[in-house]
Formats: sequence, structure tokens, C-alpha cells
Amino acid sequence: MTSSSSLFQRLQGIVTFKAPVYREVAHDPNALPPAAIIVVVTTLLIGAVSGLLIGPLGFVGAIPGALIGWLLGSWLAAFVASRLFQGQTNTAEMLRILGHTYVFQIPVIIPFVGSIITLVLSIVATVLAIREAAGLDTQKAILTAIIVNIIIFVLSLILGGVIAGVFVGR
Repeated sequence: MTSSSSLFQRLQGIVTFKAPVYREVAHDPNALPPAAIIVVVTTLLIGAVSGLLIGPLGFVGAIPGALIGWLLGSWLAAFVASRLFQGQTNTAEMLRILGHTYVFQIPVIIPFVGSIITLVLSIVATVLAIREAAGLDTQKAILTAIIVNIIIFVLSLILGGVIAGVFVGR
């Protein structure tokens, strides 16, 4: 597969867990705009379905939240992979490949089992993405993903506490 591969071909390689496609996307500077489009379109789709189920409030912050999460997660993945495990990557590479793997968020719209499907597929795709982008072995890629998710979880708790404090303190 060449760097001139179509978005559809690349997505097909992503969803079928083809490691060379993950590596190609991570290292192709032209893959950033499609990655951003995938994050936004996926978020819109999920937000539209969620909006029908739980109301429009969840839809309002969905795109900014997804973009911030994508940026923060990509930066953290690059930081942890390169600083703790001597991986050869940067934030731009992680933005490109993790943006493409955002397609695995779509099954969340399936009632009952969608969240489980999304979780499993996202874990596999994220580890593969980190491994291929940073040139790490699978164990180090798994540790990178775990560390990044712990950091994001703690930051979410802190942010949630601050937001709750603002509204409860009124």
C-alpha cells in the first residue's frame, strides 16, 4: 500500500488491523486532515444518535470534547511512548493514527452491546497504533496505553470535580 492510498482503503486496513496500514498512516503527513474528519464525523454520528436517545445537551459539547480528547490522548501517547519507552514517535504521528482509529467508536450506537464492542476494538486498535507509530514492542505499547488512560482518567476526575464544585458552590 502506498501513501497515495484512498481513505477508504486505509480505513479498511485500520478496521482489519493491518499493521503496515497503521504504520503508513502514522508516518504520512497528509493523513492528518482525514484523521480530523474521521474524529468529527464519528462524533457527529454518535452525537446525533445519542441526541435522539438522551436529548440535545450531550450533542452540544461532543465535538469540542472529542477534539480535545484526541489532542490530549495523542500528545500523551507520544510523550509516554518516547520518554518512558524510547519509542520513535511524535504528537503528529499519534494524531494521524489515533484519529483514524476513532472509527472504532461507531459501534457504541448499537444498543446493549455497542459499548463492549467499542471498548474491545478500541483497545486493540490503540495498542496496534501505538506499537506501529512508535516502533515499540506490544508489551511497551500496552503499557503506554494503560499509562495514558490512567492519566486521562485522573484528569477527568479532577476536571469533573472542579466543574461540580463550580455548580454546587453557587
